[in-house]
Amino acid sequence: MIASSMNGTHETRRRGVDKIALLGLFIVALLIAHFIAVSRSSIVLSEPIELDYAGLSVSIPTGNGWQSEKQWQYQQNAFTLGSFFNPGSSGATALVSCRYLLAAIRAAPDVLFEEKASVIGGAKIAKTGQIEMGSPGFSFAKGSQNRGPLTLNWAHIKRSKTPFDTFFGFAQLPNNRRLDIEVYQATGDTDLAEEIFKSVTDSLKFTDTQLLDAGGKIVAEIKSKGLDSFLGSLFSNGSPLDNQGRESFFLIKDARGRTIGFTMEVLSSHFAERPQNEDALIDLVPEAQLNILAGGFYYIRGRYNRRQATFFQSDNSFNEFVWKSETSSLAGRSDSEIVLGKDGIMTVKKFGRRAEEKDYQISPAAIPDVLGELAFSQMLDSNQKEIIVDIIEADGKITPVLISGIESPRRSASQNRSSGANVTNEEATYAFSVQLLNGRGFSEQVYLDDQRRISRRLLQQEAAYTFERTSAENILREFPEQGSYILQRKDKTLEQSQPQENSEW
Repeated sequence: MIASSMNGTHETRRRGVDKIALLGLFIVALLIAHFIAVSRSSIVLSEPIELDYAGLSVSIPTGNGWQSEKQWQYQQNAFTLGSFFNPGSSGATALVSCRYLLAAIRAAPDVLFEEKASVIGGAKIAKTGQIEMGSPGFSFAKGSQNRGPLTLNWAHIKRSKTPFDTFFGFAQLPNNRRLDIEVYQATGDTDLAEEIFKSVTDSLKFTDTQLLDAGGKIVAEIKSKGLDSFLGSLFSNGSPLDNQGRESFFLIKDARGRTIGFTMEVLSSHFAERPQNEDALIDLVPEAQLNILAGGFYYIRGRYNRRQATFFQSDNSFNEFVWKSETSSLAGRSDSEIVLGKDGIMTVKKFGRRAEEKDYQISPAAIPDVLGELAFSQMLDSNQKEIIVDIIEADGKITPVLISGIESPRRSASQNRSSGANVTNEEATYAFSVQLLNGRGFSEQVYLDDQRRISRRLLQQEAAYTFERTSAENILREFPEQGSYILQRKDKTLEQSQPQENSEW
């Protein structure tokens, strides 16, 4: 009896000790879990990550589960920078995204917030606010060229039935640039998401770049002069045509000096004949005086030939234009149409396997690629040594480009030989360095003759290419398979270079 009672007391004490030990282990486990959570969720920002020539830098979360390439990436007429939090096999639970848009459509904050909530789906705007970037302790507006204080408008967007929060903010920058910052989290920790958003926005630094302003000034001067002021008499077979213009023919050679393709470009005005499609173009751009026409043809010979034909029509100041292109390559055929209205809104339509349409509000420094050569001449007139312009390509891509005047390569043959230089173009009077600011490291050197016409271009992309000025007759000899097109282009007026629907290559 006594033994049984003692055994029962001992069993009770053992269960009590086990409970205390289990509770202790549970507390320790909670402390460890809390420590891990705190260490992983603690916000450690990277060093400022600069966007070259944009005057912009920002820090993003790094370490403690946050992953990022820590560099800006160019895509779809914008630069993006991101970081995501991945605690393990469950996948990313938080994301920070920064986007620097090159040609953002201006819109009221509430409109952008509603659009963002609509894209998320099932979400509502919980709170909005503003951050004055000129406020004490905020460095974002430093060096803003006295344009006035910049404001970051923000909204907290929340789903009611799922633990999903978004903090979205944007700042409208000079030259129609815009910076978007977004923080997503799917863990239900709204306070943490807000803290991350504030940390990233607090790290922003912006200094307005004078190079883009300088580019806008050069473009404005070209527009003020009018495109026709850059055009002389256009000659063909020694006889002047009824119109003014400039034409360029180039042979394309690879790094081994082999001829692999050619380009043909013509810019003209005051046509004697009315273009067959002019009515249709006027419908696209109402009330426009589209008296400037340009045509281009690009051809690369190879196992899979690549061809692009373009037709451009604009007013004399290219404030309004229509630009059509057809491209044929290994990937198939794709067509594009760009329409710029007098409101500055550029609509890009792409026709192919999937039709796309997007609107952009271009910067004052934007210029179509077909007119890009004029920037060199205007830089010489304005004695401007370095600028940034936004080059618009025929498919609607916008690429910031740094153009710098460099020393003329006009040297003696002995100097060229002694220096080992590749440029032996003795007639080159002016020279420019062109750097594409899309993060891919592409560049070129452009050489102009006494008449300010491009005589030679040296391109450095994935491989090196040379464009050498030539004549239509030389192109015809090198590429007889394109003879019918070349002869048609040479002997007839410019409007016949327009890509025709269902045309055969």
